[in-house]
Amino acid sequence: MSEYIEKNERTADIIRITRSVLIGSAAGLAVCTALLCLCSFIMVKAGSLPVDLLPVVSAAISGAGGFMSGYFSVSMYKKRGMMIGLLAGGIMFLAVFITGLANSDTSDIATTLLKCAIFTVTGGIGGVVRVNKRVKTTRRIS
Repeated sequence: MSEYIEKNERTADIIRITRSVLIGSAAGLAVCTALLCLCSFIMVKAGSLPVDLLPVVSAAISGAGGFMSGYFSVSMYKKRGMMIGLLAGGIMFLAVFITGLANSDTSDIATTLLKCAIFTVTGGIGGVVRVNKRVKTTRRIS
C-alpha cells in the first residue's frame, strides 16, 4: 500500500515540475518577445544602429528571458531552484533553436552553443535567485 502512495506522490511531483517548467518557459519566451519588440521599436525610431550591436542585444535579451523563465518556474515549484531553472532555460533554448531551424538555411554551431549556454545558465541563476529569496512576513498586532 505504501508503495502505491509513494508512486502517486512521485507522479504528482513530476507533473508539478513539468507544469512549472513549461509555464515558466512560456513566460520567459513572452519576456523575450516583449523585449525584442521594444528593441525593434527603438531601432526604428533611432534610424540606423550599428549592425555589430545586434548580436550583443540578442544575447542580452536571451539572458533576460532565460533568467525570467527560471525565476517564474521556481516561483511556482518553490524548491530545487538550480534544476528547475536549468530545465526551463533548456526548454526555452529548444523552442528558439527549433524556430531558428525552421527559418534558417545555415547553422553556426558556435552561436548555437553560446545561446544554449546563455539560456541554461541564466535560467539556473534565475532559479537559484528565486529559491533563495526570502518571503516577507508581517506581524499581526492584535
